[in-house]
Amino acid sequence: MRVAQVERSHSSADIIACTAAFLGVALLVGCAGAGASSVPGAQPQSHAAKSAQVTFTMHWNSATTASSARPKFISPSALSVSVNVNGGTPAYLNAPATTLAIIAPVGNDTFVFQTYDETNGQGNVLGRASVTEIIVDGAANVVSAVINGVTASLTIALGSPTTAAGTAATMPINVSALDADGNVIVGPGYYASPISLAIDDAANSGTLSLSTTSLPGPIAVGAKGGTPTLHYNGGTLVSASVVASTAGVPNASATITPTPTFYQFSIPTANSFPGFITAGPDGNMWFTDSGANSVSRITSSGVVTAFTVPTVEAELQGIISASDGRLWFAEYMSDKIGAMTTAGAFVEYSVSADSPELLLDRGDGTIWAGGDGGNELDVMQMCCGTYSTVPIPTANSGPFGIAAAPDNNIYFTEYFTSKVGRVSNVGSAVSEIYLTPGSYPTQMVLGPDGNLWFPESETNKIARLSTTSFSVTGEFSTLTPNATPIGIVVGGDGALWFTESTADKIGRITTGGLVTEYTSPLKGLGIFGIAVAPNGSLWFTERNVSKIGELIY
Repeated sequence: MRVAQVERSHSSADIIACTAAFLGVALLVGCAGAGASSVPGAQPQSHAAKSAQVTFTMHWNSATTASSARPKFISPSALSVSVNVNGGTPAYLNAPATTLAIIAPVGNDTFVFQTYDETNGQGNVLGRASVTEIIVDGAANVVSAVINGVTASLTIALGSPTTAAGTAATMPINVSALDADGNVIVGPGYYASPISLAIDDAANSGTLSLSTTSLPGPIAVGAKGGTPTLHYNGGTLVSASVVASTAGVPNASATITPTPTFYQFSIPTANSFPGFITAGPDGNMWFTDSGANSVSRITSSGVVTAFTVPTVEAELQGIISASDGRLWFAEYMSDKIGAMTTAGAFVEYSVSADSPELLLDRGDGTIWAGGDGGNELDVMQMCCGTYSTVPIPTANSGPFGIAAAPDNNIYFTEYFTSKVGRVSNVGSAVSEIYLTPGSYPTQMVLGPDGNLWFPESETNKIARLSTTSFSVTGEFSTLTPNATPIGIVVGGDGALWFTESTADKIGRITTGGLVTEYTSPLKGLGIFGIAVAPNGSLWFTERNVSKIGELIY
């Protein structure tokens, strides 16, 4: 983009030659008087109007131009330039010629310049400028015009598109505008149309922000704010894009995909053996710890506080954050279901010799649990601790995972018999279906697609069950053999995330069955329970090393 300069000197008869102050184009103006000249470039003038003959001077790209200390740009592909005055018929100048005579009337004039990649104003428009000035009779007048590049395509790239998830980062956004012949448009001019920047984040994660949303011209000309940047605040984000757009040109985008990153927090409690985990009503994560016989709180910064359960050697299992504002948990060895406030006030309810495993808040004032020892489901009234039971037809079924579905039924896995059961309420008949023999299904969760999802720990698969047909409609293998998937949860990204307890990995499966895995840098963890934090990150228990892990993606 170059500078066009007009110098106008009006005398009674002669054109006064002028020297351009900038490389690029120059207009030399002289007075021509009334009714003068049929030279193109202006609208026809009345006999009373005064006009000036204008000598148009063009400096094409040359060694002198390229070596100029001040950046200037006329596309290397430019072969002609057009000039018109006040919307009149354009006059054309073809390279390498440098001068052209046109007519400019005295008064308020608008000069329009365009450069092309073919002769005689043909082909693609590469640059454009328009400037309006008042030509004063009998005085020297100067007008400068900066030719702005006409964008035909865009490119965009991010400085650190795979930055570590969980760590805030700011990265440059490198945007280039190219003319129709693929030349990068540089300063000192602007773009014919500004470039807009926007974030395309389907998950609406809120983790990204832009330093600016508009680029009027190349950074070389000092676009406001300098090089644009993208700020990532360290939150959960699978991927998103920064989109560059301008009028009449296809959009360009660059994707940020933070690298999923593991973080580890040690549990200071002696003999810790963490089991299952949930997000509490206070914004912290809470987990059962059968080794320490406690329900423990861990903050987002990893500070652990243990609350000892009143009954000794209770062997705590599942834990949920219930609708009554309390945390409910299962005591496998003491045959109890407990509840506690976030301040540590406990209450415990006996459920016969039932060995409860995982829990479900149905949303109607009841807590449901799989009673391993009693081969039944326990249904606890949250208000007062009274409970009922739902017998399971198959002996020694080992009810484990449990979930509610939109069809108003309760579904549960039968660990020892490799079945899934279904029941509508207390007193209703239980229906069962067989799974792959020896699959040993574990935790169950309602997916965002309306299906139920659960790991089959011994066959190393994640199963999808349709509530409509009450049948398994898909079994998807883990990528790692013998991974032993146990826990499963719905992530904020609409995918299912699961633990691979013998592979030191966290797995992810879309509702379409696409599986990916993320490997912890630490080994021998025994990853078990998993839950989603309020910020969308995944928290999980590491039984073998007395740690709590976090995966930010």
